[in-house]
Formats: sequence, structure tokens, C-alpha cells
Amino acid sequence: MVRAVGTAANERLLDVGGGSAAYSIAFAQADERLRATVLDLPTVLPIAERHINAAGLAGRIETRPGDLRRDPLGKGFTLILVSAICHMLSPEENVDLLRRCYEALEPKGRVVIQDFILEPDKTAPRQAALFALNMLVGTPAGSTYSYEEYTAWLREAGFPGVREIRLPGPSSLIIGVK
Repeated sequence: MVRAVGTAANERLLDVGGGSAAYSIAFAQADERLRATVLDLPTVLPIAERHINAAGLAGRIETRPGDLRRDPLGKGFTLILVSAICHMLSPEENVDLLRRCYEALEPKGRVVIQDFILEPDKTAPRQAALFALNMLVGTPAGSTYSYEEYTAWLREAGFPGVREIRLPGPSSLIIGVK
């Protein structure tokens, strides 16, 4: 993912729902100029902090408690990562989250969504279609979504530029540029 997304000078990353901080760590290890913030629930942050400290990156990756469903995301970020999050949320919650991402980004900043991306008819790829059933059973309103749905949400949130990067495996990246 780091190679596909890349980094820029003085990149400031927000890892929304960053869990263990694995992606923040990978981005920070790839570019010593990058600074990151992992936003997650207070019960999750000790896990992230353990991994950040073990990687020797406590000076470059901070943690911040927050609920991605409702809390402000902050300001001044140049890159926001939303990995394996959107499938847990309803379409309305996704639009709200993406609007808050837009507000948190600097001009020309990017939001990167990593998730299962369905074909327009929502029957493929197979893993993504099956995962939609898992979300139907396991969440109040989650699902897997198509590129067209993500594009519509990103545009509604204010992002004029949207593109997809296919990754090997079951997930892809969708990037919105402010």
C-alpha cells in the first residue's frame, strides 16, 4: 500500500480507526519525513502504542482517542488513511466520515480508502460479495460497496478527483484528492 500511495515532503498522516498502527508504522518506516496520528477508541490505543514503541517510532507517530463515527478528525493533514472501515458503516455514515476527512485535509491532500470494492453488479469479486453477507449479519448497517458508490460519496463530500488503484488480493484503494 505504501508504494501504491507514496508520500510527499512533510507528509502528515491521519490513520482513522488505525487499530494496531500497522499502516502508520509502515508509512513512517518508508519515509522518515512523515509524521502520523492514529485515531481510535481509547481501549484500542494501548495496543497501537505498544507497536509504535516496539518500532522505535514514538517520536513520529502519536495516538489520539476518538470515535470515527462522530468525533472531529482534526486539521492540517495531507494524507488520511481509512483502511477496512467503510464496510462497517452505512452509506450515510460513510458520507459523513468522508466530509470530516475533507475538512481535516490541507488543499491537495488525499484520502485513501482501502477496502473490498465490488463490481457494479455487486456479485464480484467473490470475497467482497461474501464479505457483504458478513457485514449484513454482523453490523447494524455495514456492507461492501462499489467503486461507483465510493465515487458518489467522495464527490458529495467535496472531493473533485477520485481514482482507484487495484491491489493484489481482495481489496483495492480509492483515492480522493481535495
